[in-house]
Amino acid sequence: MASNSKGLFQFVKETKNEIKKITWPSKEEVKKAIGIVAVICAIYIVFIAIADFIFNGLLTEILFNL
Repeated sequence: MASNSKGLFQFVKETKNEIKKITWPSKEEVKKAIGIVAVICAIYIVFIAIADFIFNGLLTEILFNL
């Protein structure tokens, strides 16, 4: 049991040291990244909506003409 707790304390110590090495992005970088993600999501939503509209129309025509 003692070796297990020793390993746990070592793990926590090493984790804290690794977290200190992290370089966090600036607010401006985060804002730019959020903007890019929002634009890509909007483009994707439009693409999916157009594809849905087209396939819905095609399937409706195919099914009603049978």
